[in-house]
Amino acid sequence: MVPQKITDGLRVCELFVTLDEREMKTLLDSLGTACEVVDYKPGDHIFDQGEMSTKLYVIVNGQVTLARSMNMGSKTGAWPLGLLARGRAMGWSALLYGPRYSTASAVCQKAAQIITIDGAKLRAVLESNPVIGFKVIDKLACLLGERLRAAYNTLEGHL
Repeated sequence: MVPQKITDGLRVCELFVTLDEREMKTLLDSLGTACEVVDYKPGDHIFDQGEMSTKLYVIVNGQVTLARSMNMGSKTGAWPLGLLARGRAMGWSALLYGPRYSTASAVCQKAAQIITIDGAKLRAVLESNPVIGFKVIDKLACLLGERLRAAYNTLEGHL
């Protein structure tokens, strides 16, 4: 049985909101022990840009900043890409095939509880349940498009 905190957290996660009750139950039952809740303190690094991405992260509560380090000749530094809170997902690279690396860093700003999901297990569940898989990957594509537009706007403001 999946712990209630994980069930509740995944139900409000932006990646899974299009799933109906039956699909959500199938997802939760299939993931089993591939999920756990981890506590983070302000300043804790959840993951760092460039490291191997093996987990998807879902924020249950608290706040996390996503930032990307860049070197643009005379300008270097970390640019914030967003402040994420309850229901937001991070670490989407873990859902892809082949070597996957984090495209940004995630740092806890306010004490947070975060669900970690083994990316390979989630990918296997999505592949074995094509309707659920399509809904989740479709939502992921939409979210990545939104984040890319927001990142462009942020970068343009810093140039």
